[in-house]
Amino acid sequence: MMDVKEAFDSLARQEGPPSTTSVHRAMAAGRAMRGRRRAAVVATSAAGVAAAVLLAWSVNPWPEPRNSVVAAAPTPEVTITVTSQPVHKGFAKLKKEHPPKGKIASVPPLLMWVSDAPRKGHLFLCESGPNGSSCSSFPPLTKEFARVQGKLRGKAVWFGIAGDDVHGVTAVTKDGRRLRANLTRNVAPGLGLWAIEYPPGMDVLRLVITDAKGKTLQKIAA
Repeated sequence: MMDVKEAFDSLARQEGPPSTTSVHRAMAAGRAMRGRRRAAVVATSAAGVAAAVLLAWSVNPWPEPRNSVVAAAPTPEVTITVTSQPVHKGFAKLKKEHPPKGKIASVPPLLMWVSDAPRKGHLFLCESGPNGSSCSSFPPLTKEFARVQGKLRGKAVWFGIAGDDVHGVTAVTKDGRRLRANLTRNVAPGLGLWAIEYPPGMDVLRLVITDAKGKTLQKIAA
């Protein structure tokens, strides 16, 4: 019976030493196999990440950003104009001396208000405008619906008072034109105030006082 050493030596002689070419081929094959394994691992990892992102999107999709303007109609520009109340000479002093009995009305081109007067049964009509500021006493309206209380010096501006029934004050000119006055109703209890400015040189024949339906209540000659 052949012992182990003899059997090993016999096999070694039969096989012969490996050639250099076989070693190189084996090394190349090993590198190729390792490369394929790495590619497979990378591909598997990428597929896993993509699947995770897809799953996250389906469960909790990304919200649209707030105030998005994508595919939105253009927003028109909005211009905000703030008009401050005009301050005329003597306004603050007159307001302090004759406080409003009600509210101060902007009746272009004037600021106007009603105040108590020293004389019993009378009121003050106070106005502040291009000519400065002043107050004048007037009796209450009785049979009249409206009244002219004053005209500005050097300017074609008339102003006055009106009762609750009055909704319009219109100046009628000699050539037939009609100019509507600025009217603020309910400035003081039972009273409205009006003012009208017309171009210099225009001849005004009368003022027409009308109600809410346009019916003539009164005519005042110029």
